[in-house]
Amino acid sequence: MMFKSTDINPLKILPGIVTITLFVMSYLGYKAEGLILLAGIILICSAEVFRAKHNPFNSIVSVFGLFYVALPFLLLTKIIYYEQFNYIIYIFILIWTCDSMAFFGGKFLGKHKLSAISPKKTWEGSVTGLVFTLIASYLFYYFSDGKLTLIDAIVLGVLIGVFSQIGDLFESLFKRKLNVKDSSHIIPGHGGVLDRFDSLIFVTPLVFIYLTYFKNII
Repeated sequence: MMFKSTDINPLKILPGIVTITLFVMSYLGYKAEGLILLAGIILICSAEVFRAKHNPFNSIVSVFGLFYVALPFLLLTKIIYYEQFNYIIYIFILIWTCDSMAFFGGKFLGKHKLSAISPKKTWEGSVTGLVFTLIASYLFYYFSDGKLTLIDAIVLGVLIGVFSQIGDLFESLFKRKLNVKDSSHIIPGHGGVLDRFDSLIFVTPLVFIYLTYFKNII
């Protein structure tokens, strides 16, 4: 949908098969995501050679889609398995808090533009979103009965408060450069599916890295 105005026609079926394979193998407990991704990249690039209209950017965009969309959701399924604290609800609430409060902060306080990518976003709105994200994260810590530490609340609050907004801007950059209003029409009036998950796509890998390599709990 997003590339209709260009001569780029990324593959759809093969990346879909690779994505489904990733999720199935992960569900069955096989730790072979890296090998599946590598095999998927090779297959996608190979398939482009046999298409009627050759364009190397087709395979580049198809591979990018695996990392931009499929991989974050795969990591999200791994975070679900941690039972001591519900990080999924935590992530979603913090993203929604940041998005909502950034909107209101920008509406009532906004004076300085944050980025040319999205003229309506302001520094005041961005800072408001970050502050309330940290407050929401602290409330999770306060009521978590020790399952979430104060350090976790601060680090994850900052990560989510900053990169959820960057994820939103990154997707807006795509649409602006491709001259499209919506990433799809599956959800009418909401800018497309990616608009609902652009923040999550950026936040999830960072939360996964923190929980895996700094907390060693996944």
